[in-house]
Amino acid sequence: MKIKPLLLNSMIAVALSGLPASADDQLVIGYAAAVTGSLAPYDSPAGVTCRVEQINEAGGILGKPVKLIIRDTKSDAVTASNVGQELLDQGANVILGPPTDDGLIPIAQLALPKGIPVLSVGATQPAFPVASPENGYLVPFGDNASAAGAAEVAYKAGHRKAILMIANDVGAYSAITPEYFAKAFEKLGGKIVGRVNYHHGLADYNTQVAEIRNNAEKPDMIFAAILVPDAGVLVRTINAAGLDIPVYGTDGFDDPSFVEVAGAGAGLATFVTHGYPSEGSPLKAFYDDCTKRGHKPQNIFFGLGGEAVEVVKAAVESANSFDPPAINAAIKNIENLKGITTMSITYKDRGGVPLKEMTVMHAKDGKVLPVETVRPSWVAAP
Repeated sequence: MKIKPLLLNSMIAVALSGLPASADDQLVIGYAAAVTGSLAPYDSPAGVTCRVEQINEAGGILGKPVKLIIRDTKSDAVTASNVGQELLDQGANVILGPPTDDGLIPIAQLALPKGIPVLSVGATQPAFPVASPENGYLVPFGDNASAAGAAEVAYKAGHRKAILMIANDVGAYSAITPEYFAKAFEKLGGKIVGRVNYHHGLADYNTQVAEIRNNAEKPDMIFAAILVPDAGVLVRTINAAGLDIPVYGTDGFDDPSFVEVAGAGAGLATFVTHGYPSEGSPLKAFYDDCTKRGHKPQNIFFGLGGEAVEVVKAAVESANSFDPPAINAAIKNIENLKGITTMSITYKDRGGVPLKEMTVMHAKDGKVLPVETVRPSWVAAP
């Protein structure tokens, strides 16, 4: 059969459309991770590594094995910037970043001239994609969403007067998240009756608890975007003081060490987080397979590590290319992607902050278990 030139050209175009832009390329993921230091519980080199292992065992992405380069930021923003440059120099065409905006923003600025996307594994501060709108993305939900979720759960439980815990030494997380909560809580009809300042790393919270006790308007709840082990120390101190006030929070509580540190005070805590490994869930399957491979899932951030790679994989396959700008553009158009911690992830028209359902956890009898899911009806703008 003789093929007309126009038809032949069309067939060639169709055939070539099924090939990656460069058949000799591969996906290189650089990970500027808080391997050590105070932020280490909120990053997950192990979760990222496990998902890359699974993908490579299944044939890679676009037929090529994924190369993963991990460097330690030591939980320091300046070191994060230096590590980011090192990863760029080593050829990373996607970068996963550390769990605070002050480490992520400089990396995204360094990556921008090459159109390289930068995704947080554990950072939930929407200040990052706001500051880096062209190439900055959260893998978790934003703090404004989780704070709104916590506000709806607290209001539904009958709370009307809240006091906020404020710290300024962990990026925007512990300073701005309480204000997101305040906006959502007040919109529902609640009232903020005070703000109590603290610094992460305190040996006890007696001074702060005394301030809460002496508040003239008698708060019926506390909101704290606080990290472990401080989250445990806070509720332990509240309990020891005989001050029976529940504490609501977000994913900073989500670490097994919380219950150990909190002791009898653990039951005061309710928090919103990214998911739970219930039987039959993708997260449970991921944990089980990774455990068999010799990895140890420490907390939900292990799942988010795998989910970060899943987002990148989906974008590369959609773009059919390893070219960073093409991957970056594809991330912006992701809709209803089945994740590892959640059943649906959408970036399209979300400004770098994905739309996700959240899990509400409560501590009881020495265990932290899911009680419901929430997708807030109103979320404050970042």
